[in-house]
Amino acid sequence: MREANLRLGAALAEVEGLYTALLKAGSPRRRRRLRAELARAAGRLAELAAAAPGSESRATGARRSRWGRRRILAERGAEWIAARYRRDVP
Repeated sequence: MREANLRLGAALAEVEGLYTALLKAGSPRRRRRLRAELARAAGRLAELAAAAPGSESRATGARRSRWGRRRILAERGAEWIAARYRRDVP
């Protein structure tokens, strides 16, 4: 369980870092590349959150534990980010 939480944290940090870099990027070419990387990183985060040990499907409802709720929120947020930035990438 601890290893899964560490992987989720690392994936989340990657998404946050790429998003920050995107906000500060100057050239259109760099922004395009960062959007593509952000979409891929968010997709990986969503997969990790969905596959985390002890996580339940959203169809069965949110887990009652704090970590379970965080995993579900991370999964939803990552899916949204991935969908949002995939549309912008040619």
